[in-house]
Amino acid sequence: MIKVGTDFSGIGSPEAALKRLNIPHHNVFACDIDKYAKKSFLELNSPDLFYDDITTRDYKEVPQLDLYVAGFPCQSFSLAGKRGGFNDTRGTLFFNVAEFIKVNQPACFILENVKGLLSHDNGRTYQTITDVLTNGGGTLNGQMGMDTIDDGLGYHVYTKVLNTKDYGIPQNRERIFIVGFKHWRTFNFPVKLPLKLKLKDMLQDNPNSKFYLSNKRIKTLESNKRSIGFTDTNKKNIANCLIASYYKLPTDGEYIKVDDKYYLSDKMLKFLNNHKEKYKESGFGRFKPNNGNEIARCLRANAALCPTDNTVIAHSLYPRSSKTEKDKKIRRLTPLECWRLQGFTDEEFYKAQKVNSDSQLYKQAGNSITVNVMTAILKKIYLS
Repeated sequence: MIKVGTDFSGIGSPEAALKRLNIPHHNVFACDIDKYAKKSFLELNSPDLFYDDITTRDYKEVPQLDLYVAGFPCQSFSLAGKRGGFNDTRGTLFFNVAEFIKVNQPACFILENVKGLLSHDNGRTYQTITDVLTNGGGTLNGQMGMDTIDDGLGYHVYTKVLNTKDYGIPQNRERIFIVGFKHWRTFNFPVKLPLKLKLKDMLQDNPNSKFYLSNKRIKTLESNKRSIGFTDTNKKNIANCLIASYYKLPTDGEYIKVDDKYYLSDKMLKFLNNHKEKYKESGFGRFKPNNGNEIARCLRANAALCPTDNTVIAHSLYPRSSKTEKDKKIRRLTPLECWRLQGFTDEEFYKAQKVNSDSQLYKQAGNSITVNVMTAILKKIYLS
């Protein structure tokens, strides 16, 4: 039974990964300053303690961990001297992460950050972080280096940029992972896997009308230079990287272009509505809603040539209005789709949905570590 603690816990990607792998574990603590992420986390997990602030926690009260995970934010360090070490990082959240590792001495840690950490502050941020973690007897990617600071943690550290799309999820999300071991051991990051799922495989059937864009919004996006355009899911198989601000920055999100070849034109709908009695026996006295368990009419070979001889589905979740149906053809990803694109199950999403709004669910997905990537790393650590 491994003892696990996480900072910047979000919605619990490490915990979800451990469950996927059936690795016996005990949640010693979790910590996140976001009260809404805390709500989702506690719907999905049951840690002994949940801290609201890493900077105020008493590190000494936490029992020694087998696994510590932290997806800390990337911050600039201020140079405090020729051999700054910890002093370089003081005042940043990485300092708190490093201080906890120093006090707790976990057997293994996993740190996660954006790929830009490698080039942040001309590479100095990454260099300082790896010096703090490895100096004092540790190694970096299997190599012993010269100590440049006096107060390093002496861990054996391996780093690599991994992309979500290489681990079973169609999202282009690059993140750097820093894996450290208290005692020397070799470690190889998981190999890339062929991507079998496509973006359209992650989409909901019949999403709510609120996720569809109006003509006005579409025109705004098309004219905005920052707009990423619209994703045709029949042509593009991988989603853009999810961002935490997707719910409030519409020009920075992924927009799905719905294939409209199966939708009736305004002209055809007008014709059918004007001839309800004539085509009543063919199914057009009314339009059948698709949210029930009704039985479709017998399919006919000439359905494509003669639509009045087949059942027409009225999508009751995004009903037709005085505007044209084409107003409903472009939409944003739904919160459920975003959670799917981070490797969470529908069951996990619906538990979190009970306690959070759509905007918070979007944010939580954008801030999370992809469960599939975390699963692949933990499998290499504990099951290889």
